[in-house]
Amino acid sequence: FLLTTFYFLAPAEMLEWNNNRISPRPTKSTPRMTKLVTFGETMVSYNAKYLGPFDPNVDGPYEVYCAGAESNVCLDLERLDVPGLETVWVSKLGMDDEGDAILRSLDGRTAVVAPQVRENPSGIAYVNHMQDGSIVKSYRRKGSAASTVTFDDVRPHLADADALHVTGITPALSPTTHDAIFQTIEFAHDNNVPVIFDVNYRPPIWEPSDARPVFDEMLPYSSVFKVGHDEAETVWGWSLSAEEYARRFQRINGRLVIVTRDADGAIAFDGANLVEHPGYPIDFVDPVGAGDAFIAGFLAEVFRQGTLKSFLAASDDKRRKVLERSLAVANVCGALICTRRGDTEAMPTAQEVAAFLESNNQSDNTP
Repeated sequence: FLLTTFYFLAPAEMLEWNNNRISPRPTKSTPRMTKLVTFGETMVSYNAKYLGPFDPNVDGPYEVYCAGAESNVCLDLERLDVPGLETVWVSKLGMDDEGDAILRSLDGRTAVVAPQVRENPSGIAYVNHMQDGSIVKSYRRKGSAASTVTFDDVRPHLADADALHVTGITPALSPTTHDAIFQTIEFAHDNNVPVIFDVNYRPPIWEPSDARPVFDEMLPYSSVFKVGHDEAETVWGWSLSAEEYARRFQRINGRLVIVTRDADGAIAFDGANLVEHPGYPIDFVDPVGAGDAFIAGFLAEVFRQGTLKSFLAASDDKRRKVLERSLAVANVCGALICTRRGDTEAMPTAQEVAAFLESNNQSDNTP
């Protein structure tokens, strides 16, 4: 495909080309309270404007986005503008148009540590919309630059980190990133850095039978474990309710488990508090990025109260109050992101979240 044949969205969200290597986030006047580090692959996503499966002989039109669960969380958190929050995304990119596009898209919105390499290309994703309303994703990511990320690339940024965010996508990319994930979460555990593990199971890159033992090994290292009820059924297949999954996983990690239920909201269990929050009716367009928006909304509200460590160490009553507020914000973000195409394009601001909650008679849960 020729990149010049694709249509872009609003100018503020356009992907443009440049040769930047590292894009530091502008320093805010508010002193840093929390530093969140994440690492993984970000791709250029071609979201088809035509209906039907991917066809390499079709020129489009496509809408072009920056897509990657880990960088999505950083961008979504930036949108929510949490005072004193710094996010750092670590990866590698190809020295190609897609790599340039990703750097430009992330510039100024998160601290980016993603050198461009000649030997490996940037990943590409294709999103196709079927006649029945379903969405099919396909990838061109084998041997990508991000699949060569090692623990040594991540370690320098963990020294003063307050939280580490990882997904179940990264260990599936290559043996190198598999090892990087485990070395990183072990290091975080040994250095008292809370780990947020969002399953993000991706059927195109591995089977449930391959993913489950890896997730089982990662789970005990997590301080916050997030999984969709549908993901849990696909990967573990225990035929349990969302609450039963939350309780079962919590017995393993001993901290906080969140099970999302699509349009029905989410449930959280920390061993003492079981908190449920319903979903919100919206004009549904595209579910891509909903899980990332959800966890970003949840973390944003936690970070407004302090650090993840302080939240986890708080009394049961205080944790419950924060959980209730955080789940409310998370569900708003997860819902509203589905009202437009793109991974982060419809992410609400803190003010928009507050207005939405107020309109739904939940102003006590506003950010």
